[in-house]
Amino acid sequence: MRKVLFGSLLSILLLSSCVPTKRLTYLQNEDDTKENTYMLERSLYRVQANDILSISIRTYDAETTQMYNISSVGTGGGNGALNAGDILFYLQGYSVDLQGNIVIPVIGTVQVMGKTIDEVQELIDLRLKDFFSEEAVYTTVQLAGVRYSVIGEVNRPGKYVIYQNQVNIFEALALAGDISIVGNRKEVMVVRQNPEGTETFEIDLTDSEIISDPKFFIQPNDIINVKPLPQKSFGIGTTGFQTFSQLLSVVASTITLIIAINSLNQ
Repeated sequence: MRKVLFGSLLSILLLSSCVPTKRLTYLQNEDDTKENTYMLERSLYRVQANDILSISIRTYDAETTQMYNISSVGTGGGNGALNAGDILFYLQGYSVDLQGNIVIPVIGTVQVMGKTIDEVQELIDLRLKDFFSEEAVYTTVQLAGVRYSVIGEVNRPGKYVIYQNQVNIFEALALAGDISIVGNRKEVMVVRQNPEGTETFEIDLTDSEIISDPKFFIQPNDIINVKPLPQKSFGIGTTGFQTFSQLLSVVASTITLIIAINSLNQ
């Protein structure tokens, strides 16, 4: 009876403590033979306070062009340490103040809070018409990279920056070393700052439908929080072999202790 009870208990612990493959696999389809085509409408990012904008204003006059523009730009990603490009952007980029303004030479103060990047460019073009003809000036506006933070059950948590116009959730997590084996891929939390306030939502990375969701793309200043699976708190093991090995060690230690106690009582 004891052997049966012990065997049942061991089986339950093995099944409950192991992380199943279904919890580790990204972008699962209910029907693997079905081909899906996803149409994605991406939500547009709106400028917030403390954003840094890269604004390039080029004219036929070299001195005028140099007055407006940053001399060089960093091109790599980071994990919290500032490289030369980051420092240059911070010191010479167009930083959005708490009132939502940037200050551009000659043009003056421009209100950009809550506007999309395209709207900011249109606004600057409109202001430049007071000083240049349309044929004499060319303007581009971009965010100075997508900066975000990753915390929780990833292999390299930290602050990161990717110098691209758009970054999806998988690219963001890949830079952080991917989710660990005890990370919950079905309930990845994203904390997002909007001009209206803070928004929190969860993403199921095991569901292939996420590709067609606007939340598939992260936005600047996002915080990605990967929650742990219950298996982490069990402290038994993340695979069947690990669980069995640790349980076997516990059983062996218990038997040794029982034998030692019995020998003292004799």
